[in-house]
Amino acid sequence: MHRFFVDKPALGCWGQDQILSLSREESAHAGRVLRLKPGDRVELLDGENLYSAELVQVADAGVKARVISILPSPESKAHITLWQGLPKADKLETIMQKATELGVWSLWPVEMERSVGKMDRNERAKQTHKRERLCRIALEAAKQSGRAHVPQVENPCSFDDALARIVEGKAFDLIVVAWEEAQETKLSQAIRESASIGRILLVIGPEGGITKAEYEKLNALGARSVTLGRRILRTETAGPCALAVILATLDEM
Repeated sequence: MHRFFVDKPALGCWGQDQILSLSREESAHAGRVLRLKPGDRVELLDGENLYSAELVQVADAGVKARVISILPSPESKAHITLWQGLPKADKLETIMQKATELGVWSLWPVEMERSVGKMDRNERAKQTHKRERLCRIALEAAKQSGRAHVPQVENPCSFDDALARIVEGKAFDLIVVAWEEAQETKLSQAIRESASIGRILLVIGPEGGITKAEYEKLNALGARSVTLGRRILRTETAGPCALAVILATLDEM
């Protein structure tokens, strides 16, 4: 089933028989690339809801679709934010794609002590531009995997700025840190023992891992250290792996 993104309504959700216009980019993809025709069934997502729809116009002027019904939400009840220690090269793109497919709610790229690439003023500007690409990757991955929600991508920030966000927001029910020095508590155990799992912050370090000083600062905010097993995972593997463990523990997989 082909899926297309539409703007979210001001309130609630789109109603049955509502006619929606696809964006120029989505219209070109539907008409010129996929060569869809009026009457073809598609799915639409607006960032919160997923809809069954039927194309009613496929023309150079644009593509329009009629909403048939709201589909059951494929989203997890747990909103998982992935704090990803800033990796090198294009690893963040792979992490974004796979995390979206698995069900991540949002992504925080965070520069940590052992991050290979350090963000000077020029690099910070470059990272901001990369955020736009990550947002596009998240959108395409959400469409491909049948998500209703498109994960939010935060601008890269420093470790201390990320800590400040936690203190100011106080919005997480559980903070888990995948730390290679943690031996006693498995991630699945921490999830089962948590009294509430509405919002989870999953902290993954960069290539060099999380330093003891960084862990202690996170621990002071109530974070739990967890192990992902006896084998050391690459940073681009650890995040998606941990997401899968959390969702499987919650009977989402």
